Amino acid sequence: MFHFWKSFRRQTRVVISSLTVLMMILVTACGTSNSGSNTTATNQVQTVNYWYWLDDPSHNTIQDLIDQFNMTHPNIHVVGRLIPFNNYQQTLINAVSSGNAPDAARFKDWWVGQFAQNHLLTPLDSYTKQWQYTSDILPQYWDTGRTSSSSPIYMLPNEYITFYLYYRKDLFAKAHLTPPKTFDEFLSDAQKLTDPAKHQYGFAMRGGAGGQDQWYAFMLAGGARMVDSNGNIVVNNQKAVQVNQWYIDLFRKYHVAPPSSVTDSYAQLLADFENGTVAMMAHHIGSYALLQQKLGDNLGVVPMPQADPSNPATMGSMSGNVIMDSSQHKTAAWTFISWLSSPTAIDVLDRSTNAQLPVLQSVANEPFFQSNTGWKVAIEEEKYAHVWPPLPGVGAVSGHVWEQTMDQALLGQISSQQMLDQIAATLKSGQ
Repeated sequence: MFHFWKSFRRQTRVVISSLTVLMMILVTACGTSNSGSNTTATNQVQTVNYWYWLDDPSHNTIQDLIDQFNMTHPNIHVVGRLIPFNNYQQTLINAVSSGNAPDAARFKDWWVGQFAQNHLLTPLDSYTKQWQYTSDILPQYWDTGRTSSSSPIYMLPNEYITFYLYYRKDLFAKAHLTPPKTFDEFLSDAQKLTDPAKHQYGFAMRGGAGGQDQWYAFMLAGGARMVDSNGNIVVNNQKAVQVNQWYIDLFRKYHVAPPSSVTDSYAQLLADFENGTVAMMAHHIGSYALLQQKLGDNLGVVPMPQADPSNPATMGSMSGNVIMDSSQHKTAAWTFISWLSSPTAIDVLDRSTNAQLPVLQSVANEPFFQSNTGWKVAIEEEKYAHVWPPLPGVGAVSGHVWEQTMDQALLGQISSQQMLDQIAATLKSGQ
């Protein structure tokens, strides 16, 4: 009898041990299973899909940064997708419509109103309140990611631009000209630098995709505004119509821009400026490093010419990052986009051929940015730069309405007034 109970107890201990092991296996399996995207297991690797564009896609600085992030964040794997800027906004809209939006995306301030109005963006306030670099970003930069002064923050600032004028020093010296400071000087220089018989033009006009920023910079410099101090849309008032007509006449009346200007986009402008077909090009710091490599001492940079130098203005624009509201990995997406706006990433990005202005004051104050001519002029222009207003209709204007109406105006199919009336109607309707 003693031997029976001894054998029974031994078998019972074996069974209990086996059950314990089995339970441990089950618990471990449950803890590591990918049962959903909101799992909090420490060893769960979350994939963050990130979409972006680049001004200079031949040097993929963003992919280099993604690789660096993935190496230092083992629980997050970022998969980047580079999309040409001309197709970017529509590709993102199509992805949202089909339920295939990325977790995070590079974004323009133009689109914030449109996407936020349709509840497609995640408010970031709960994240930014705890972010260590929040106070290093100027308040006006944060405003580019809001739809109003009281709205949530939808876009994390990453890179800022102000539009200025590039000019070819060699072509100006050959013509015994100095770079323009006023609208009158700009037109005079452009006319003297234009010789259609030699396929030589004074100004690279961007009538194709993405040309709305160049246009808006000249509109602002001419004294026009999109909204007044009360938020009323005034882009089609008498002053704006006059400035817009002056801009259209650069092509139609004075012929200082190439015949291809109606459809020219950034690639054509850059190529024409590099090879000397055009003598002046309005763009931003994003082209500076690349053009300096190509042109060296022949590259010149000056502030945007002004109709009234005593009251200067130019366009400023923010490229930031957003988290799509459909994302199931919001915390991981925030970890990535906030890293992209950290000193480590900003310093790399803004010294590359895809450079723009650092949004962190600690980085902008570094000698590299303060002593370099391209950055110095752009930073000085921040004092009087105006961004696109946070209206829902800005997305439609920048996406297709501006290009369509500008093409028609350049071809003489509609007047300056008709063009601006259509833009104003789109800004008011949001569509």
